[in-house]
Amino acid sequence: MFRTIEWQENNTVKLVDQTKLPLAVEFIETSSHKRIAQAIKVMEIRGAPAIGAAAAMGMALAAIESEASTKERLLADLETAARTLNTRPTAVNLTWATSRMLRVARNTEGSVQSIVQRLIEEAKEIAEEDVRMCRQIGENALQFIRPGFTIQTICNAGSLATVHLGTVGAVVRVAQERYGDIKVYAAETRPRQQGARLTVFEFMEDGIDTTLITDGMIGTVFHQGRIDCCVVGADRILRTGHVINKIGTYTMAITAHHHNIPFYVAAPTSTIDMVTDVEDVVIEERSPDEVRIINNQYITVPTAKVYNPAFDITPPELVTAIITDRGVIEAPNEDKMRSMFEG
Repeated sequence: MFRTIEWQENNTVKLVDQTKLPLAVEFIETSSHKRIAQAIKVMEIRGAPAIGAAAAMGMALAAIESEASTKERLLADLETAARTLNTRPTAVNLTWATSRMLRVARNTEGSVQSIVQRLIEEAKEIAEEDVRMCRQIGENALQFIRPGFTIQTICNAGSLATVHLGTVGAVVRVAQERYGDIKVYAAETRPRQQGARLTVFEFMEDGIDTTLITDGMIGTVFHQGRIDCCVVGADRILRTGHVINKIGTYTMAITAHHHNIPFYVAAPTSTIDMVTDVEDVVIEERSPDEVRIINNQYITVPTAKVYNPAFDITPPELVTAIITDRGVIEAPNEDKMRSMFEG
């Protein structure tokens, strides 16, 4: 798979427009941090690690765009840019990236131009870190994946949700490299259809045996013994082991628990939130028309009331293990999370 987002030599950012997939592969190229913010907001780029990298590159673009002649003025412009880029509240990678870029700017000495150049290098490094972390997630997951396994996924946590390779994508791809016979069942993931549009597209592009199912088929598929394990991504993982991920993940975890199917969460260190309490997590609610409309056609009464949370919260007692680049936490709890991630 191609990279989801890249910094270009001419100091522009190139990203794939995921709203056009799978019917067309089109790219957006921009030198504007506001255009990056828009891409994040309307989900032209999505997936927690990917929007973290996008936000970092957006901050670097904001530094280039700034007309500041002093460090103080540049910092003020960057703080404004961070607020502009933080368009989605649930995925922790977004604020993690903008905060990291602000910290680098504050800690870099020298001219404004030297700070700008340092931010460009940091944005590139955040992207490369993501690639390395995803590869390590895949390697760390091998202890749980056996030859011939069929893996159930939801949403998209593959290459398109990261800079390259993916989190769940890394689990599947590294196992496929090792064994050559891994299969995937992808839940369509209403209402944005990221499973149908994106996961199926990228795994089929890589020649991985992939079967699409509707979200409502999960119980039947599990009951029929078609699935060896579930592997899902995460937009935020709390110090308590609670997993915030795409709506439908909690239902899948409950169903997997009932059928004694292992339920794994694959995520990079940048997704770990050791500060926020579960009751303080903001769950993004999106437009009602995402549910009312398919292919520009209303499928219900146009004024029907809609509840459209983008994410849900899976408690740690339903999680078999959290697989990160730093290591694996089986039966996660706060003590185990603090032991691996504190500081």
